[in-house]
Amino acid sequence: MKSLLMVLILTFSLFGAKIDDYAKDMGFYRDYSSALSVAKKENKPLMLVIVADYCPWCRKLERRTLAHEDIKLRVDKEVITVIQDKKYDQGKFPLEFETPRNPTIFFIDPKSGEHFYETIGFVKYDVFSEDLNHVRKEFTK
Repeated sequence: MKSLLMVLILTFSLFGAKIDDYAKDMGFYRDYSSALSVAKKENKPLMLVIVADYCPWCRKLERRTLAHEDIKLRVDKEVITVIQDKKYDQGKFPLEFETPRNPTIFFIDPKSGEHFYETIGFVKYDVFSEDLNHVRKEFTK
């Protein structure tokens, strides 16, 4: 029983490390408030990426879309990104952004705190590039 408990604890603690490592590698924030503060200061949209540790589509979005060279360059330049796990980070981001769908990306106006665009599910990098075009257009209105 003790060994089973230790395995479960280790398994759950590893995801926190994985998402932290991924965020560090990508240059994403893990703290919503800090990211929002930077977005306000730099007058850029906040990109809130909601994932779940058990979600294979979330891993695809992370590895195939967000890590794509062209997308990474654009994201670094155009938005401030924070990534949150819907289960482990629950309560660390506003309730209105909790969602049953995985993955979900909210683009948030840093001044009002309201989202103005949303991407649901895995999308390929070319489709996400079009989403970024739409976000840029909407945010600069």
